[in-house]
Amino acid sequence: MAKERITWEKLSNLTPGNGAIQDLKDLLILTNFIDEELGRFFTLRQNVRNGDKLGWVGEMDDIGWVGSGCDPVYKNANINFAEKEWKIGEWQIPLKWCYKELENTIAEYCLKTGTKIGDLTSTDYMDDIVYPALDLAIKRMMWRFIWFGDTEAQNVESSGQITDDVDVDLFKTTDGFWKQLFAIGTASPSQKTAIAANEQTTTALQFSKLKEAGVAIGIFDSMLENADSRIASMEGAGIFATKSLCDALTKDLKREYKEILEWEQIFKGLDVTEYNGIPVYRVSIWDRFIQKYQNDGTKLNLPHRAMFGSPTQLFVGTPADDIISELDAWFDQNSRTNKLYSTGKLGCLIGEDNLFQIAY
Repeated sequence: MAKERITWEKLSNLTPGNGAIQDLKDLLILTNFIDEELGRFFTLRQNVRNGDKLGWVGEMDDIGWVGSGCDPVYKNANINFAEKEWKIGEWQIPLKWCYKELENTIAEYCLKTGTKIGDLTSTDYMDDIVYPALDLAIKRMMWRFIWFGDTEAQNVESSGQITDDVDVDLFKTTDGFWKQLFAIGTASPSQKTAIAANEQTTTALQFSKLKEAGVAIGIFDSMLENADSRIASMEGAGIFATKSLCDALTKDLKREYKEILEWEQIFKGLDVTEYNGIPVYRVSIWDRFIQKYQNDGTKLNLPHRAMFGSPTQLFVGTPADDIISELDAWFDQNSRTNKLYSTGKLGCLIGEDNLFQIAY
């Protein structure tokens, strides 16, 4: 019989005598949302301040007119410039632990003795349980900010999109890429491929309708046919899509054309294949976030999404050298609690709007 996998948050439910586990190091931490590498999905800009400009040079107007000979008529050739403004938001991680929470659990053996019993620093509990869990939680935090951030986030009960029992402050640091991409699709309908399955009234229908014959193939074909021709030649360009959409494409191709898509795992949580010569990335963390954070109990908010573009046009800015800050951890002698704190700033910007094709 397989052992139950348990998160460290459930540690208080375990005791040495209940047979669940005998040693803290045997604790099996539930598979976390991600092991993905952040940097594959955006371009980091360091030393960025709120209000700074992100600018780029566009193409020169058409040149080359009929004629030759002496005394030509000289004309102006305009070079297009554009810029966007950084909006940098703040985030913080203030956490605390008291040793009393570990008494009568399997972690009690970690505690120091005597007056130092309250100090959890340099114990197996902090080193083997808390810090690894924090490492993954911080990575999830960054994924949440960068892709699902919304400075105006509201719960479903307040006419928003965030699941009712989820704290909306988890999203308000910055406006993430999905919010900005949706705005591009609204402003420029030719850059959007509508996914009818997303508009169904139940989660079950949202998924069943996507799996109907020809639907997924039609979505991917529409994205490629309507996209700006420059996108495909950009560094790192590809279609980045939810697992639901990629799985539907795999089934659709097998059913309609007996074609087998071969997926290669780049790292846990990210697979890649190729469709009509274009890399397709299956990003499963998006599915898990939508299920957890954008679920009204009846249906999901746009569970099937895809973006055709390049990470070189997806910018994450921070005033620091890196978006993930160091952690300060210490034992507070006055309160007799263990505290951890980290803070930072970041913002997200889409580069040239017309270099993206979106499906949702």
